[in-house]
Amino acid sequence: MRPRLDGLDVLRGGAVGAVLLGHSWPGIFQGAGIVGVIVFFVLSGYLITGVLLRDVERHRKIRYGRFYAHRAFRLLPALVLFLGVYAIVELTADVLGDRSKGIIGYTLLAGFGYLKDLPLPFDVSMAIGPLWTLAVEDQFYLIWPALLMLALRINRQGRLIGWSAGVVTALMTASVLAMLILAPHLHSLVYALPTTWGLGLIVGSALRLYRVRVFSWFSGRRLRLAALLGPILVLAGLIFVPKANESPAFFFVGGPLAMAAAAVVVVLAASRTGPMPKWTRALQLLGTVSYAAYLWNYAVILWLNGGSTADLPPLVAVSAIVLTLLLAVVSWHTVERLGRLARERFDSFDRDRQRAAGS
Repeated sequence: MRPRLDGLDVLRGGAVGAVLLGHSWPGIFQGAGIVGVIVFFVLSGYLITGVLLRDVERHRKIRYGRFYAHRAFRLLPALVLFLGVYAIVELTADVLGDRSKGIIGYTLLAGFGYLKDLPLPFDVSMAIGPLWTLAVEDQFYLIWPALLMLALRINRQGRLIGWSAGVVTALMTASVLAMLILAPHLHSLVYALPTTWGLGLIVGSALRLYRVRVFSWFSGRRLRLAALLGPILVLAGLIFVPKANESPAFFFVGGPLAMAAAAVVVVLAASRTGPMPKWTRALQLLGTVSYAAYLWNYAVILWLNGGSTADLPPLVAVSAIVLTLLLAVVSWHTVERLGRLARERFDSFDRDRQRAAGS
């Protein structure tokens, strides 16, 4: 396995920290959740495209089975734990009323099927609301590897990025205009569509494809510090934008601005060669457990606050963050550790199989 980059963990920690702020104090940090999510999208596009490119460099092809197996080992253990606990809590205590509504089964279907970003013919629990971002990523990675492999074979990576960005932007524009004209109250549906923020994944992928060129733009300590300050101020300002998830202006202006700022920060973090400052250690640790923290936080708030995320008492907000972090650490050291071990076993078996085939 490749070593984790401290700078990217700091970035993960900052992104999930913004999400926690948005969930806990939604009246103040109204744009924090989507800003954090956009940073995650750009970072995910960068990292996963890097995984695919390394496969092509070493094997002259993308090993799809290995790629999707690795995704499963990384994502499913924590997801199974989260949805399993959700089902037990709702079946026994019915805290959110999901058992009474008869939607627990539908919720599990949407969660395990990565369907939360799509219009569904059935209701699901609020507890899995944040899973729409995981669904967007999962659907993107069902399509992107094959498109990337085709572009690499015919040496048309630039066209792939251009056409992908154009198609996603056109679909996002059409969905937002349809919302404004036909059904303004459906802003939450448009907000979660895979095309609304999918451009962030494409931006991250473009950064990885042209990494050498982009890294060369940020050489020199003073230039890097100046380049870091601007994006941080932009992202910090956007977290206070009111009703960001309902505003068409944020879809067309705030979102792309956040993607551009996130792109610069990702480049600076990925190209850093030295260790991160000690004061970033807390963010590094938070970034390490960011996936599980993202899964748990919204449901924990709902359970502690009687099914509501509005007007959280300070004690509930702080308690939810503490409990979220505790659950994330437990997840990292238990089920996610099992996933990492299973991935290592899988890779060892794959190497042995290749050696046997070559002998």
